[in-house]
Amino acid sequence: MDNQSNNQDVLEAISEFSTQVDGKFKNIDEKFKNIDERFDRIESTMVTKVYLEDKLNEKFADLRGDLVVLTRKEDTKLNTTVSLLAEKHVFTNDEAKNILAMEPFPKVSV
Repeated sequence: MDNQSNNQDVLEAISEFSTQVDGKFKNIDEKFKNIDERFDRIESTMVTKVYLEDKLNEKFADLRGDLVVLTRKEDTKLNTTVSLLAEKHVFTNDEAKNILAMEPFPKVSV
């Protein structure tokens, strides 16, 4: 009987141990599910390289357009100033043509 009670004690200990291990694995499974959900959330809200490049290209195009508009306004002011100075004979017509033919928006004629 001693042997049988020892076997019974061992079986009960193994059963209790396996129950505890199962509980720990269930906790680990829940933690992994939570981590998977968090990764899914992160991936769904994460900025991709393609999205970021598109947005940066849009912003760059907008800024470039703004710079062109501002430069055109300044060019208009320069053209007006050169024309007025040529009318007042501060510049000769050739000097005025040379100035207006310069970049960024060259004029072919005065």
